[in-house]
Amino acid sequence: MGNVNIADSYHISFNTYLIEPLIHGDKLYSRVYDKSGEIIVSRKPIYIIRKSCVLMGSNYKTARSVSKRFFGDEKHKLPIIISHDYGMPCVFFPLLSPTSPNNVWVGLHAIINIRRIKDSTEITLKDGRELILNFNYSSFCTQYVCATMLHKFGTHQRLILQNDLSV
Repeated sequence: MGNVNIADSYHISFNTYLIEPLIHGDKLYSRVYDKSGEIIVSRKPIYIIRKSCVLMGSNYKTARSVSKRFFGDEKHKLPIIISHDYGMPCVFFPLLSPTSPNNVWVGLHAIINIRRIKDSTEITLKDGRELILNFNYSSFCTQYVCATMLHKFGTHQRLILQNDLSV
């Protein structure tokens, strides 16, 4: 991987835009796109997702359960709420099965545009970077819409909780 710095750990925040797998030799790393650029992490993407949930006071299983309650048991590529910062849910969505070594996790808050490029999808991140992802455009849009619905649900649930506390 040349002279790239490799981090041993990373936790997700609203500064995180996308996490993709990166295979080097026989090891699976993560390439994280965030506000500061790109970071290579010596952990699998699902490890970063799981650890970030724990750091934010929940766990991956609970985050999936919340999504399953909202979407039903038939949905498998569930978006999840990693945390609530300042009352806003930090939602990430998978493009493949979360257990797939090829899965990419995308932060809903990071996307400002989505375009079809032949058999792929081009996304524009909020810092202006454009990435071409080798995923079907329609599938990507479906995942994006589901993540948006979960975000709206999470925001609404938080408002209900705040209203209950102020009464």
